[in-house]
Amino acid sequence: MKSITLKPELTEIYTLNEFILTELPQEDLQVNLIAEETFANIVNYSKTEYIIVNVEYANNTLTLEFIDNGIEFNPLLKENPTLPTSIDEAQIGGLGIFLTKEIADELHYHHINDENHLKIIKKVE
Repeated sequence: MKSITLKPELTEIYTLNEFILTELPQEDLQVNLIAEETFANIVNYSKTEYIIVNVEYANNTLTLEFIDNGIEFNPLLKENPTLPTSIDEAQIGGLGIFLTKEIADELHYHHINDENHLKIIKKVE
């Protein structure tokens, strides 16, 4: 497992994407979406001092673990939004957690030692 510690700044998304890509055989847009949405939510809402991301790729399965010391928040408990029925009803934002839940194969959350631990498991071909 490889690990990186990032500052809670949106510009660090580029560093995160490069770090994850070093573990994968090729770029995966669904993995990018999951990583960017998760990271952005932590940066924008958690008031954390740091974000640690652990990455492991084995047997066509990618495991991402996001750890932060921000406000306790279990994204698995967040209710799914009502999806718009037309493009005119669509609004910007609010779908990141929902999309992550839909795309990931497994999600696990724990709050340990004043840290949020979100583990995301995704099959990657």
